[in-house]
Amino acid sequence: MAERRRRKTPPLPPERVEDLKKVEEWQFKIGQARRIKKEWETEYRVEKCELALLGKQEPADQGLKVNKTWATWKTGMANLYYKAPKFFVRARAGSANPASEQQTAIGEGVMAAIADRDHNLKHAGKLAVHQSYFRIGVLKIIHDPRMEPNPLAGKVILERSPANEPVLDPLTGEPRPMRDPRTGEILKEPDEVLTDQVYRFQWVDSAAMLLPDEGPDLQQWTWLGEEITVPLEDAKEDERFPKALRQQLVANAAVASPDAPRPKTPSLGPHEPELFRYCECYDLKRQRWYVLAEGQNFDGFLVDESVPDWIDDHPYAILPGYTRILGPKPSPWPLPLVEPWLDLAQEYNIRRRQMMEGAKRSARKGVYEEATFPDVDEALKALKDPGDMVFAKVNDVNRPPVMLQAQDLNPAIYKDYTALQADWRETTGQTGARLTDPDSNTATEAAFAEREAGLREADMQDVINDWLATAGLKMWKCIKQTLTLDLWIQVRKMSDREIQGYLQRVYGIDPQMLQMVPALQQEVRRRFGTQVWLPVTRQELDFEADVTVQPGSTRPKNL
Repeated sequence: MAERRRRKTPPLPPERVEDLKKVEEWQFKIGQARRIKKEWETEYRVEKCELALLGKQEPADQGLKVNKTWATWKTGMANLYYKAPKFFVRARAGSANPASEQQTAIGEGVMAAIADRDHNLKHAGKLAVHQSYFRIGVLKIIHDPRMEPNPLAGKVILERSPANEPVLDPLTGEPRPMRDPRTGEILKEPDEVLTDQVYRFQWVDSAAMLLPDEGPDLQQWTWLGEEITVPLEDAKEDERFPKALRQQLVANAAVASPDAPRPKTPSLGPHEPELFRYCECYDLKRQRWYVLAEGQNFDGFLVDESVPDWIDDHPYAILPGYTRILGPKPSPWPLPLVEPWLDLAQEYNIRRRQMMEGAKRSARKGVYEEATFPDVDEALKALKDPGDMVFAKVNDVNRPPVMLQAQDLNPAIYKDYTALQADWRETTGQTGARLTDPDSNTATEAAFAEREAGLREADMQDVINDWLATAGLKMWKCIKQTLTLDLWIQVRKMSDREIQGYLQRVYGIDPQMLQMVPALQQEVRRRFGTQVWLPVTRQELDFEADVTVQPGSTRPKNL
């Protein structure tokens, strides 16, 4: 009988072996990032910091709780991020294609139009600055050219002037419809149009970020990523993923425990949605973009491509916190701003409860025999009635009620309470005046205390301005690379130099003539120097620019 030969598995192609090695490499990086984040959260009590803001402080079942963490955070937030920032667009020094003042004004109008649309930058920025008190703040640059149903579908499109006003027919006086130049047919609104949220700033929960174990310097990081959880149906419709792989996607995340991977054959409740979690990573050295999902029936990446041209390294603007951890073990995560407040807040509430209980004990109390008063009402007259000339009936004057003497609290408790108040102001950097707790006897002392607090806030504001400038520059580069349709913006002002150049370029008027006809320059300024709507094309943004933020533009004016 011939021996049965064993069937051998054919070897994998070399390119397939390389792909699997790359997948294992990125799985290791993602695992390391999760481990570093978990250790940091435990060591620096990140969850307790977040709970402290909600008033869920330890001990949780001891009655009175004064949420000083929330009060201090509320005061600080108003000084750090109150309004949407104002972007400055300036021509980059030494650029081969210098921009005019009018071009930079158009650039600023474009940035303002994107930031102000639905107040997306204001809302997303507030969430990011809020989270920077405990973790880091993250904004993501979104370019999402999706189509949506057109509410004006089927209506006639009217011709419009450069000022965006309807053009009237000289014969009928009615708005003139726009016609196809090739066929002469009247144009109508399409069934679908591009969404008005093609460009936007989006807040990212930093708890989902994956940071490399490469220290606190963002410029030395070689990669970073984000864990994204979406409904499984949405993932199967995501056109970024290959169609063949989309059909194989299975749920791998749970609502109750998003950190734990879901089994391949989950048992869902009647109303529990199927969720799909994937890691989106950016290799900053090789300029590659990877999307990897765990718990699937296939091995490999969902996406393995070059970083899109509109993305400047990666789409995230990271606010890295206000105290970086440089040693003894450098960390990409910061010291949470609220962490030094935790013990003080806990001790403060203990002292306040002691003082409250002491106040209860110090209230006057008395004892009397059953035969002293004929009934309870007479006893209350003698012990509690605040009226004048009130008489209480007693059965025996030789046995009056006896008042008990309650000893006051230990004076050290009051001293410790005062010291805690001073420690809180010193640790949080907020003055007593801001916390409605005056800590100065004179106006001069208050001014010096406010100046010292302002220095700390100025340092934090500087970090926030750099972060917003990074977000603005990334959005600027995104718009330059992807703008296809005209973007309507409002532009204000026109300098004298720009007016002279405009008249000479368009009408051939010598700038010297303007001195003889000053009304002409005023008329140009009236027409073009006020707020006007202008369509912007990609060609008008084709210049190298630096994007910065006006200092103090995010703070309330009344301070």
